[in-house]
Amino acid sequence: MDSNKLYYVVGLAGAGKTTVCKQLAECIDGGAAPQTSGRFMDFIKKNGVKNPISLDAISHEKREDLINGLHHSFLQDKSKNSYTFLDGHMFVTNSNTGLRVNAMASENNDVSDGLIFLNTPNEVVASNIDSDNQSGKRNRSECSIDVLNELSEEEFQGAEDYCLLNSIAFGVLNNISLAGQFFEVGFDDVYYLNDYYLSTNTKLRALYKAQFESDLSPSSLRKQHYELGSKLVEPFEKKVGADLSSFQVLSIPRSGNYIANGFCEGFNGRFIMSKESAEVVCDMDESKGLVIIDSVIDSGNTVRNIIEALPSTYVQPIHVVCLAINIKALEMIESYKETVEFHCLGFSNKAHRPKGIFDMGARLYGTPD
Repeated sequence: MDSNKLYYVVGLAGAGKTTVCKQLAECIDGGAAPQTSGRFMDFIKKNGVKNPISLDAISHEKREDLINGLHHSFLQDKSKNSYTFLDGHMFVTNSNTGLRVNAMASENNDVSDGLIFLNTPNEVVASNIDSDNQSGKRNRSECSIDVLNELSEEEFQGAEDYCLLNSIAFGVLNNISLAGQFFEVGFDDVYYLNDYYLSTNTKLRALYKAQFESDLSPSSLRKQHYELGSKLVEPFEKKVGADLSSFQVLSIPRSGNYIANGFCEGFNGRFIMSKESAEVVCDMDESKGLVIIDSVIDSGNTVRNIIEALPSTYVQPIHVVCLAINIKALEMIESYKETVEFHCLGFSNKAHRPKGIFDMGARLYGTPD
């Protein structure tokens, strides 16, 4: 059983998780996709809970016990199947209170080997919900696209936190459609994010998450970014197996500047501040490795333009260090895996680049307009 694997495919209701679980099971030898919802209903009934509505009425402690019990029952499936794929959620809405509550086992106990977030466009999720309600196949709560975006971000962050806390694999599977039809996906289509994390230290992780607090003043946020930058040096050197003195540092203005300043607090080497590829190439030293620092990689276009502009004669190691990477940049990042290493403290699945007071540069410099 030690070599057998069990993965939860998580995401919003209507994202297509049940279908994808079946596709994953069919594409791999010894794969299985038990019907999670049916097993869930049988399990709670055996434990004295008639239906999901009754489940929402019980205490938090009893609910957690039931979720953990169901989760641990899947060990039997794991022992029989080389790969087991389960349709799961990080959070669901309590029908009594209207609040979002935990839906994933709090005690993993080595049952799950990882979570795979199903990245389905929320416009498609909304269409699937409407179709299910119209056909009577399922009765789902309808939400606006903005609400679905918020719920999807919460689901994604919950999955990331869970995987880091339990030291298990965290994958992303892009559910891409063409003319309303989804491409069939396989296990090889999953992007695994674990190797990109620069550190999973709980204190550093808490500092990283604190930067997203909307009420932080620009001066407080700048101090946090400087502190984060200074704390990234040790895990960076440990991960890449080289001292910072072996590199030159490029800071991407403007949101990367405070992180880079903290990162270079005790650094005596070459420090470049520019996002213009021609200026970077002119100022860099071809005998030194390159560390590119930014706060967030959204589309990745700025970093890509710099990498593409580097002369063919430059053969030194290249590392990109940032606080967060949006998963829509994963394809770009993977395309450079032979020449560039990317490092971050966390990932994001924001559908759109934040604007105004939500943009990191605007928050840092107090320029929301």
